[in-house]
Amino acid sequence: MAVRRTTPGRWLLALTLAFTGRVVAQPLAALTGWPFLPPFDAWQSGALPYPVLLASQVLLIVVMARTAWAIGEGRLRPSRRLGWLLAAFTGLYGGVMGARLVLGLTIARGHWWLDAPLPTVFHLVLTTYLAIVVHHHLREVPDAPH
Repeated sequence: MAVRRTTPGRWLLALTLAFTGRVVAQPLAALTGWPFLPPFDAWQSGALPYPVLLASQVLLIVVMARTAWAIGEGRLRPSRRLGWLLAAFTGLYGGVMGARLVLGLTIARGHWWLDAPLPTVFHLVLTTYLAIVVHHHLREVPDAPH
């Protein structure tokens, strides 16, 4: 029997691949010097040392891929409680990253953390991923007590 992939699962996989591309592109920029890639330092704000950043990104990719796969196959049971917790976190996270992008592009140019558009864009990719997971938990919940 063929497994039917859901549209949210496909979007989550696409966002996981986009984030994976970001993780792969940073060391490629350092190792290859390809002119079409931004320089190594443009990919991060410097808030975390690169080895810590890379380890956390790899872990995040594993969690993202597993979640995307489970939602895509319809194996992740919705949870209204988890959905609301994730919704609160996603709203806060997305708001901070949106403000970071706007401030860094306008009045905070040169600030070490705010003026980092490339990593901020990928934080917004993660925010979008989380918003789809929130939708899965809140939109697809059956009318049963949790």
